[in-house]
Amino acid sequence: MTTLQNYADVYARLTPGTLNALRDVTTPDICFTDPFTTLKGHDALCAYMGKMFEDAQNAQFAISHQMICQDMGFLRWHFSAKVTVIGQWEFTGMSEVTFNADGTLIASHTDHWDSGSKFYARIPVLGWIIRRLAKKVAH
Repeated sequence: MTTLQNYADVYARLTPGTLNALRDVTTPDICFTDPFTTLKGHDALCAYMGKMFEDAQNAQFAISHQMICQDMGFLRWHFSAKVTVIGQWEFTGMSEVTFNADGTLIASHTDHWDSGSKFYARIPVLGWIIRRLAKKVAH
């Protein structure tokens, strides 16, 4: 099994009880970035994902595609959860990961997904403003 496959399997099975499995597949100084934050290290990553599970009911990642290209890996995934402020929340995203020197662990993880339309635009009042601005830019 490849390093990317191991990582994808951990994410697909991620629950509050399996958060520490992230430590087994990432470097101690992993750099994680998504549209909300950038953080560094096992403790910060586990705490961030733990907070996600506190704030979102039934949070789940379904990995649909994997690809390795030289020293990088890519995962396409679908996220779903129920979030108090916006209700049922679902979107598809892509993660770009890099490997440590010997290729056995994930050294960085950068998520790419549209937080404007998939999150902020769904928040009452703020969403209305974002949709109006997007409509003006589109015309």
